[in-house]
Order: sequence, then structure tokens, then C-alpha cells
Amino acid sequence: MAFAIGRAVGTSVVRNQLRRRLRALLAEQSLPDGWYLVGARPGAAARSFDELRFAVSSLVTQAARPAVTNTRSSLPDDSSNS
Repeated sequence: MAFAIGRAVGTSVVRNQLRRRLRALLAEQSLPDGWYLVGARPGAAARSFDELRFAVSSLVTQAARPAVTNTRSSLPDDSSNS
């Protein structure tokens, strides 16, 4: 698991604290094996631990849902031009 937390989030102390909090919250989740890149925006550092827990749980739930594929073709049907 990797974290992308830019300088806009805060000082290195703030970024590292946020990284530790996110790592702890993600350890509570049952994520399938794989590679994950977790990003955070400046507002994340100001959230309480419970607010972060809710946000992480919601995002993991959304990511676990199967992707909806569009069965319609975006290209025009060329069968009438044959």
C-alpha cells in the first residue's frame, strides 16, 4: 500500500500523522490482495478519526462494487450502409 499525500496537506508531521491514521483505518478493512495507492487532499488532515473512518469505509465499499459496464455501443451502427 502506498500513500500520495502532498505538501498542500500540511507539514511533514501532519502528513505522517494522516498517513498513520489512514494505514490503521485501512488495516481494519478487508481489502483483497493487490496494490493500492491512497491519496489524500488537504481537508483530510482536519477530519476527526471517526470522520476518516466513515470516509474510508465508504470509499472501500464503493471500490468493492462491481463496475457497471455500458452495453450500448458509442459508435453508430454501420449495418445499414452495407
